Amino acid sequence: MSDISPRVNSAILPRFIGQMVRIPCKVLTTTDSTVTVQTSDGGEVLVKYTGDHGISTSYAEIVGHVIDQTTVKKAAVINLQSELDLQMVDRVIKLIHDPRFFSTIFS
Repeated sequence: MSDISPRVNSAILPRFIGQMVRIPCKVLTTTDSTVTVQTSDGGEVLVKYTGDHGISTSYAEIVGHVIDQTTVKKAAVINLQSELDLQMVDRVIKLIHDPRFFSTIFS
């Protein structure tokens, strides 16, 4: 199960402290070592990185290790298209984590 990196929003993120996750998001701000992103449910997550953050579009999927309830250390970035329907993404994330499906299909 350690090879699984489920997609999460900010509300679900705390369940995965110490694990790898995927966060579809909109990039809000960047600094020399952090990126603040808006998750599909409208929350904000701080993404820490070293070197180049690798983000070249407004929307990305961050793959990273969850440090705490609002912080992720980036392992990889998948740049997405210039527009992304985050509300639709959030509905899919909630469906994935629905107890009826998560343990049988997504874990």
